[in-house]
Amino acid sequence: MKLALMHHQIIRGTGVETFLIDFAKRLVAAGHQITCVTTLTTPEIGASLPVRWELLPRIRGSAVMRMWHFNRLAPRAALAVGADISIGFGRTCAQDIHRNGTGCHRLYGNLLPLWQRYTLRHLYELHLERRLYAGRETRKLVTSSARVAAQLQGVYRAGGERFHVLPPPVDTQLFQPAENRAVTREILCRKLNTDATRPVLLFVSLSHRRRGLEPLLEALQQIDATLWIAGKNLSAAQGDFIQRHGLAAKVRVVPVTASLVELYQSADWFVHPTQYDAFSMTVLQSMACGLPGLVSVMDGAVDHIRNEENGLMLYHPAQPLELAQRLQQALALGQMQWQSLSQAARESALPLTWERHLQEWAEVMQEDLF
Repeated sequence: MKLALMHHQIIRGTGVETFLIDFAKRLVAAGHQITCVTTLTTPEIGASLPVRWELLPRIRGSAVMRMWHFNRLAPRAALAVGADISIGFGRTCAQDIHRNGTGCHRLYGNLLPLWQRYTLRHLYELHLERRLYAGRETRKLVTSSARVAAQLQGVYRAGGERFHVLPPPVDTQLFQPAENRAVTREILCRKLNTDATRPVLLFVSLSHRRRGLEPLLEALQQIDATLWIAGKNLSAAQGDFIQRHGLAAKVRVVPVTASLVELYQSADWFVHPTQYDAFSMTVLQSMACGLPGLVSVMDGAVDHIRNEENGLMLYHPAQPLELAQRLQQALALGQMQWQSLSQAARESALPLTWERHLQEWAEVMQEDLF
């Protein structure tokens, strides 16, 4: 099958772009002819992806102008290369199938500072989202979670028959429990100057404010545990909060060079109090490593959490008091209870393979062809 994958840039950056690159590689391996329609990539990716490249002009000017230009040219390019099916991954409105990797922008926008909600870029993104979901230029809509599908249907009154929920895959060969957790934990705790006899909470994020670090730090004042923060450095305000509230002995900012797999294998709980996420892959990665999590219901990945069976749900992640209570509940569990959650978390992630994901995509594409 000839497929056109459309995104304004194909670089290793966001989760959407990382998925697109892996998806393209696996589609090629499955025998499909792939054309990537974009305005920007890197020589490394260009050399590693055995696809045809359709590089559209990247105009100068504002981000809004570039979005408008790509949205106008990309569907024409997909038609010109003779694709059987075009799949969009970003702010494009006209394609055969659109894969949503960022959730509902209108709901996410409610978390932005007031001044950002009225920028031209934000307003134009809302316009494109409305056109995509309320209009009919795209026949099929793929989301990673039922939660996001329901949000988009509710906000834009989009017909449910257009939606397909395809949970993203996780590499359970890479993300798996340590052969000897005690040894792995001891070594990593030593590297991170952490007392291995105290519980360790793991927070992973590239957007600390949206992912709920502030309420987590407030809750940490009531918790006897060490918090590892991975993904990016703290802001000045976050660092100042830690110092003013005497949390420096409890918090470790993990170097970006640290192995994410080893962090999952060594921590006691994955804490994810996000205010909004379409689907955080860190949730599935931690589960695949057998690390139970406290996961916000504001993340689409909560579709895979069965409360108190394979993890714990955070119902009001922005409330430090409730977060502290749930953390205390988690840390009070005995070893057998923790082990049961750990095993159930791993088992929940095991079926979410790339093979299954590609088969689900094949069914959606065949349905679109006919």
